[in-house]
Amino acid sequence: MTCYAKGKVTNIYGNQESDVLREEEWISRWEQRQIGFHRPTVDMDLVKNKEKFLKPNCRVFIPLCGKTVDIDFLADEGHDVVGIEFSETAIKDFFHEHSIKYKRSQHPTAPYEIFKGTDKKIAIYKGDFFGINSAILGKFDAVWDRASFESVHPSLQMKYADVMNDLVKSDGKYLLSTFNWESSFPGPPFSISQDDIDTALGRYFNSILLETFEVRENALLMRTGAKSQLIHVNLLTRK
Repeated sequence: MTCYAKGKVTNIYGNQESDVLREEEWISRWEQRQIGFHRPTVDMDLVKNKEKFLKPNCRVFIPLCGKTVDIDFLADEGHDVVGIEFSETAIKDFFHEHSIKYKRSQHPTAPYEIFKGTDKKIAIYKGDFFGINSAILGKFDAVWDRASFESVHPSLQMKYADVMNDLVKSDGKYLLSTFNWESSFPGPPFSISQDDIDTALGRYFNSILLETFEVRENALLMRTGAKSQLIHVNLLTRK
């Protein structure tokens, strides 16, 4: 997962306050390895539910991907994996830590650099999530979204859904893992309710709640001050 913001304009966090993590600060966090949000293991919600949204050899999109190990897991499963990330350090770390050779190129018509694996079907686009579209990335059979939707300020959730609507094929499937808690913590990340999912993504997708479970101890709870959090795993399909 990754979050960033641009200067003093309304951004991925939806405001202009001093506590907004700006573009240069996000880059600095990666360079200084202040990345406690990164998980070094494959997400178990993905492992448990992969058959529900992945068909053989499909094209998978991972938004705001950071250096998640889920990319390599999905590529090893035979899929063509595409991510988008703003931090070049995160992208390079991913390829280095998995010993994957890559080629770097500039997109011919859009302001994105592409880091593409030479031996695996992996491509990570460096740039702004809200500037992407299907003309740049193409369409996808599947989406794996963990800690991405909740990194976006609530005021931009509708715009986020518009981007995803453009990228997902008519028969595509979308696995979404989010968390919800009771706390005064302002975010990011932001607590996500089922109503939030239905309001934004529900304009384009039907939602089936696959699983809900409670977590009582992790780094995020310590940060937010919440006593526990609920993890919701939803399968989204086209309306």
